[in-house]
Amino acid sequence: MIPLTSKEYLNVHELASLFGLNVQTLHYYDKVGVFKPSDRDPGNRYRKYRFDQIYELASIRYMRKLGYSVGAVREFQDTREPDVSLKRLKERSAAIRAQWEELMRIDQAIMRKVQFIEECRDEIEKDVDINGFKIVEFPERRYIPIGTENEIYTGESFYFYPTIVFYGKDTKQFGALLTDDQVEDTTGAATSAIPAGEYLVGYHRGPYEQIQESFDRIRSYGSQYKLDDTMLAVNIIDQFVEKKNTNYMTRIEIRIL
Repeated sequence: MIPLTSKEYLNVHELASLFGLNVQTLHYYDKVGVFKPSDRDPGNRYRKYRFDQIYELASIRYMRKLGYSVGAVREFQDTREPDVSLKRLKERSAAIRAQWEELMRIDQAIMRKVQFIEECRDEIEKDVDINGFKIVEFPERRYIPIGTENEIYTGESFYFYPTIVFYGKDTKQFGALLTDDQVEDTTGAATSAIPAGEYLVGYHRGPYEQIQESFDRIRSYGSQYKLDDTMLAVNIIDQFVEKKNTNYMTRIEIRIL
């Protein structure tokens, strides 16, 4: 067998094998004008590539591995020279670094949410009577206000932070709960405070549409206390981690005044 690197021409299968590509990829590059064969048979069926075309394909593969689109590769093909190429590499490096920083920020938010859910589940398991109540002293906590139910789905806070809901007499406002280390890293978002103090705490298991029953139950437990009119619901097990809404778990907090 003649080594591929000693041949003057390569067919599409040989070239694809040399670069670890699918033949369909080379067909596509030909179709969009990024990388065309140097010759074809009269029937226009079989592609032939000069051996020195491997350097051009190597350049294309290099740019694709750097994350450039096929369209960008085609645009850059005729303008490749050292100064321009170095400028583009620096720009691509900056873009990749920005993407990496954004991904790391999202990863940190995800892991904090995971930690929050795990800690809350441990707390629930320690409570023998899930239908009972307890009094908890909370420090001041911060959150990002994210609006009404009509506004929550467009921003990222709803997806990457534990969701809290403030239920007033005729109002329902959503927020994203922050851990202590997230307060300083909220990418410029305005934050508000949940007041420190004693709270009457209980749990709601099931769909959010039935949460009023749990509000009434917990308020009845605390009838001897002067309670805030606003009730705070903290989503623990929600639609992002549980398929069945009958298994949703929400912590209910009512501040003791």
